[in-house]
Amino acid sequence: MKDRHGNAVPISKRIDIPPLWLLGTLAAQYLLARFLPLLSFDLPGGPILVIAGFALIFWSAIHFRRAQTPIHPRRKPTTLITDGPFAFSRNPIYLGMALIAAGWAIRLGALSALLMVPIFMLIIQRRFIVGEEFHIDRALGEEWRSYTSRTRRWL
Repeated sequence: MKDRHGNAVPISKRIDIPPLWLLGTLAAQYLLARFLPLLSFDLPGGPILVIAGFALIFWSAIHFRRAQTPIHPRRKPTTLITDGPFAFSRNPIYLGMALIAAGWAIRLGALSALLMVPIFMLIIQRRFIVGEEFHIDRALGEEWRSYTSRTRRWL
């Protein structure tokens, strides 16, 4: 695999992708709920949030495909998507992942698992979103800046 400059991308960069961070978060949530629950609760709605998260990711992926622009976070964007889920969030796929983590935490019923959701969001924002937005700004300029002025990063 090569980067946008034609250089070989090391394996560590190729596997550093958001879905693996989500899987790691889900595993950490399970371990925290099992061994350090802090405060247990019984709330409904966890599975609904998980389903909503997957639906949002799928809906967003359809828009990437229609726009024929790369969905991979380290590939150069070719088109700015502003309709569908992108009309209310600049990062609906990451928002979907956060919903999955929140739903899983609610299903697990432990405050410690729920506290992992904002940590996951912070990691994703710093590790992926900030860099992606920098590259989108360089690639799409004023169109991007106009979009960011009217659309929030998460919600």
